[in-house]
Amino acid sequence: MKKIFPYLIPAIILIAVFGGIAFKLKKNKAITEERVYHHDIMETPDSTGKAASPTAENEVGDLVFTGTFEPIRETKISAEIQGKINLITVDAGSIVTKGQTLIQLDDALLQLQLQSVEVQIEGLIADVNRYSILAKADAVQGVQLEKAQLGLKSAQVQRASIKAQINKTSIKAPFNGIVYGKLNEVGGFAALGVPLLHILDIGQLKFTINVPENDLRYFKTGQTHEIVADVFPDKKLMGKVSLIASKANMGNSFPVQLTVNNFSNHALRAGMFGKIELSNKN
Repeated sequence: MKKIFPYLIPAIILIAVFGGIAFKLKKNKAITEERVYHHDIMETPDSTGKAASPTAENEVGDLVFTGTFEPIRETKISAEIQGKINLITVDAGSIVTKGQTLIQLDDALLQLQLQSVEVQIEGLIADVNRYSILAKADAVQGVQLEKAQLGLKSAQVQRASIKAQINKTSIKAPFNGIVYGKLNEVGGFAALGVPLLHILDIGQLKFTINVPENDLRYFKTGQTHEIVADVFPDKKLMGKVSLIASKANMGNSFPVQLTVNNFSNHALRAGMFGKIELSNKN
């Protein structure tokens, strides 16, 4: 018995140490579990005793659609006739109004042609008057009067054609807008179909977003939505849905387009970003 006793004491000590460690670990585990939030998988039952499921309105609150502002219309203006550029009245960034003369082409040759036709018409009118008097007196054949009358009509048509070409030498703004790009200079040559100016209309803008098919139900043509531009987070804009695409794009989303009135100072520019965040009221 005396021989076993010296070995028993260390064993008891070891057992006590390990027991203390085990108790401490178990206590720490219990504390940790109390501090961790456990989601109750059971939903709050409704009056029928069934678990209530999230409604569409609750889901809508998390829907945010980002998009880009684009000009309501834009065009690249080119000349309808060829000619040397004598005058450009605007520059990039200029504000223009519908009907304003933007470019004036050289029309000197056309003016000379017009003067020539005017002289020809004057002479033909005199011939028609003279032949009319002589024809009544049977002094000339009626065919001579007819030829003079046809010549006069032909000259008048030629005069109208030259005047139309002269009008085309003055290139005018097709709508109110801003000159985005000046593509030629005074002294240059205006060729048919070659752009001279690039004009944007940003009095109104198009705001385009891409909507997944499951969320198309939140957008209807003619419906209005609040839009916030990224650069003006404190200013609200109202956009009216003008187009819902009937075909998905490459990303399997459907472009939805809204028309937006710009601020009075045209602070909102094409290419800026914005977003639509649907609330529970939508």
